[in-house]
Amino acid sequence: MIKTENLSKAFEDKMVLKGVKMQINDGSICGLVGSNGAGKSTLIRCISGVYTPDEGEVNFEGKRPDKDASVREDIFYLADEAYFAEGSSLKSMARFYASYYPSYDMKYFEHLCESFHLDAKSKISGFSKGMRRQAALILALAARTKYLLLDESFDGLDPVVRKAVRKLICREVADKNITVLISSHSLRELEDLCDQLLFLHDGRLLLDQRTDDLKIRLLKAQVAFEGDYDKSIFEGFEIVKYEKSGSVSSLIVRGSEEHIRKHIAKKKPLLLEILPLSLEEVFTCEAESLGYTFDLEEGEEDE
Repeated sequence: MIKTENLSKAFEDKMVLKGVKMQINDGSICGLVGSNGAGKSTLIRCISGVYTPDEGEVNFEGKRPDKDASVREDIFYLADEAYFAEGSSLKSMARFYASYYPSYDMKYFEHLCESFHLDAKSKISGFSKGMRRQAALILALAARTKYLLLDESFDGLDPVVRKAVRKLICREVADKNITVLISSHSLRELEDLCDQLLFLHDGRLLLDQRTDDLKIRLLKAQVAFEGDYDKSIFEGFEIVKYEKSGSVSSLIVRGSEEHIRKHIAKKKPLLLEILPLSLEEVFTCEAESLGYTFDLEEGEEDE
């Protein structure tokens, strides 16, 4: 289990993390999302022990990675820019990690290289961006650590490789009960993969929920009534977003489907359709409700 308590971190005069409190249970896949500059990478580095928090603490079943070297042997942190020694091959990097991680599995490493069609003896400097990403993930997975921390690690992978990597991660979680934390900007990717979602904004953790529970917090309703009507007809609902085109209203509502159907049906609508939102739509609505939005207006032409 990964827990943080009142985790805060500053760089010079800027507070990057502000009292983050969370818990990730063993054997789960947790997605970390947030606005640009929200502190996602800093949070992962604090969890991995790369950074020491200014306040609060991180602990893995009572052990702190910034103070206890033994727990760091159970953590593999893959940064958004993976480290490769100059002139190294995949094989030499695997040996490097095997000297640190007691659990490193060289047979599994060789199997992954064959599966991804990467030559373990070739210099990584000659790899494309996507191949370098694959190489980093192979090295991480072969470590067989209990905790795997991935910071934007799917960036640059083609759809076929992404699918294969997701399958591998799910298999490791199911077979080895590892715990995975993934930072990503792809909400669609996390929707299919993660059990839990953390939403970080301006250094604060604003959402920490199971993915399935998060998706049923908000629902999209399309409703039409006979004659003219306005938004007041939906009084009593917590409406996050409302639009009306002709006689059809589209609204995003916070609440249960049963409650929404029951109360709108009493008003005898001509149309009532309730749809689930995608994780990306949920994230956008939650972010906009916190004031994180952009008003992109066309600028005046230069004279």
